[in-house]
Amino acid sequence: MLVIAMHKVASTEHRNMVAYMDKTACGVVYPLSIAEGIQPGEIYTDQDSALFWHHSGFAFLFGPCEEAFLSCVYDHFLSTESTLSRRFVLFAENENVKQFFRKKKNLTWGKRYFFEYPNKSAKRFYAGGKGLSGNLRVCEISRELLDKIEGTITPYFSWADSCAFLRRGKGYCVVDGETAAAWAFSAAVSGEEMDIGVETKAAYRHLGLGTMVSERMVQYCLEQHKRPVWACSADNAASKRLAEKAGFLKTAECETCKRI
Repeated sequence: MLVIAMHKVASTEHRNMVAYMDKTACGVVYPLSIAEGIQPGEIYTDQDSALFWHHSGFAFLFGPCEEAFLSCVYDHFLSTESTLSRRFVLFAENENVKQFFRKKKNLTWGKRYFFEYPNKSAKRFYAGGKGLSGNLRVCEISRELLDKIEGTITPYFSWADSCAFLRRGKGYCVVDGETAAAWAFSAAVSGEEMDIGVETKAAYRHLGLGTMVSERMVQYCLEQHKRPVWACSADNAASKRLAEKAGFLKTAECETCKRI
């Protein structure tokens, strides 16, 4: 049960919560996207520490995170009695945070890898889809195309609706006739960074399409004077390979926990 030790911050005060953030191995693009009003999410605080819960379900802790605050986080978001329907994946880098949640038996743990793009220009860009065969072509994700993208990692993963994505986000898709075959998009956007989300439909894998749209997104990030970043589950070997093929370098990793 949520107790008074933690309260929800009004959206009009979100920008003030930037003061709680430090650069961490888990990155700050998702929490910053909330604080800067670019993407939806909630922020909770006890005045000393802060929890940022992004629309995607990713959650980040900042500050000393004393036990009373962590108990509130657990009771409200992770306990077996929590009735929240949106997923809650907590990024845990601080040792005190990990030790606290390790004692809870209803949680499962994972690991995420984080990548950054070291270059000032895109590694390679297939202009206009050059090199594609048959009916394949590269398109910017439009309102019409957005409805044809079906998968796990899509713009709806981290954006509230199509209008929000088309207004503040960006994406590119390889289309085969009327079928969306592979896509890359801005999964999280802050004033300085852009996290790239990518997926390729099973029937179109191993054709280099994921690399193609990823590199197009990298180019777009750089054109917007933002740093391209990438993250994936440690057990997602395909995403790790794709990140490295697109020119990203692994820079950090952290643990995550969620309800079983």
